[in-house]
Amino acid sequence: MNRLASAFRALKYRNFRLFFPGLVTSQVGIWIQNVALSWVVYDLTNSPFMMGLIMFFNTIPLFLVTPFAGVIIDKFNRHKLLKMIQILFALQSFLIAVCALSGHLRIWNIILLGVFLNTIAAIDTPLRQSTYIHLVDDKRDLSNAISLNSACFNVARLVGPALAGVLLSLVGAGWCFAINFICIFPSVILVAMMKFEDKKSEKIKNTTILDGLKEGWEYAFSSEQILTLLAFIGLFAFIALSYPMLMPIYTKDVLQGDSRILGYVMSSAGIGALCSSIFLAAKTTLRGLKYILCLGALLLSAAFICLGFTENVVPACVFMFCVGFGMTSAMTPENTLLQSIVDDDKRGRIMSIHTICFTGVTSLSNFVAGSITQVIGISNAMILFGSVLFTAALFFTVKFYHMQFQSRLF
Repeated sequence: MNRLASAFRALKYRNFRLFFPGLVTSQVGIWIQNVALSWVVYDLTNSPFMMGLIMFFNTIPLFLVTPFAGVIIDKFNRHKLLKMIQILFALQSFLIAVCALSGHLRIWNIILLGVFLNTIAAIDTPLRQSTYIHLVDDKRDLSNAISLNSACFNVARLVGPALAGVLLSLVGAGWCFAINFICIFPSVILVAMMKFEDKKSEKIKNTTILDGLKEGWEYAFSSEQILTLLAFIGLFAFIALSYPMLMPIYTKDVLQGDSRILGYVMSSAGIGALCSSIFLAAKTTLRGLKYILCLGALLLSAAFICLGFTENVVPACVFMFCVGFGMTSAMTPENTLLQSIVDDDKRGRIMSIHTICFTGVTSLSNFVAGSITQVIGISNAMILFGSVLFTAALFFTVKFYHMQFQSRLF
């Protein structure tokens, strides 16, 4: 019982209690939109290559805007930025819902609205990640806030795709987008109710955007620990985060399934990720995190390979559970270790670089994954991706074994 209570200890802080529910509902809505959009795009194009190309264009802002977002976050008030970002998310979801429900959703406006969405997300992700330190009064609970954030995303990954699969078959993609618009509203209100100080050093306030950007990158490259963590997340995200784009192809071509089966497969990954998140949230120290990280990477790699060898729904769901469990077990400890060792006045910039490595690389990886899948087929692609990940996991296991992480938070 005490261990379970420990897993939710960040909720004792008012700001985190306000932030967390809105994050849950908005992320459920975003997953509903993402799954519905993937289904619509593949239905319109029937081409893995075109699907990857469209995803490539949609996620370019994550790579181009995010580095500057980190400097903006370190220079300006985080609370005001958070409020503005939630409003922009609501606007984007409203526009895509209107296009879909009016029958005017086409590839060109999918790309345009995708660019708009990911421009917002390019600021939101490092902003949110660097704000958790201000939402808990005791910095020792930062790791719990990060793990609960991961749990939130995994609840959304569990609930969102399942709802999307049902809604796609019952009411169509347009209403999936409309529901996403409704889901964002609690976050807009709750973020506005939060209150916290965000003190900025005079140095960063007086620094130009370009100088601040240069300082952040120099700081990242000066630390072996930071650089290794960023390299790890960059490589694994580049390959593993292509799976939401690949799953509609895998479901149709290998499992011979419909949107309902897609919901089952995606939700299996969400269940695995949620189980891992709850386990990690109960941890109160950094001890053992680097080993959990390595084991998660190995499990994720093996699950990718196994998916390439199965054509049945039940084993596929089991392996997707392992994908979700392994991915969260690798990526959440990486985030916790990184935030524990960075200086607070550079947190926004380091988390912006982290965002580039974690999600920004999808602007290229979706294109590469789609192109490879077009040539060798989805099953062979899963085996290839898993084999590359497994080799990388062995390399980083050796690297992390000899590395020490000293927290700067306490």
